[in-house]
Amino acid sequence: MKIRLAADLQADSIVDGEGIRTVVWTQGCPHACKGCHNPQTHDFQGGYEKAQDEILEEIFQNPILSG
Repeated sequence: MKIRLAADLQADSIVDGEGIRTVVWTQGCPHACKGCHNPQTHDFQGGYEKAQDEILEEIFQNPILSG
């Protein structure tokens, strides 16, 4: 399965939840909320596709994750 991403994975976030996490920025949103901080991610045709297995492999290879 492929997932449409808006940007590269952020491998070591400390602001997106407890612990150190990898953030997966996905592409495509139908809501168009007023004041959205990421309007560039709304287009379902934008970004690029990456295999789910590749994403998981990158996450599991990071030894510092704790979130």
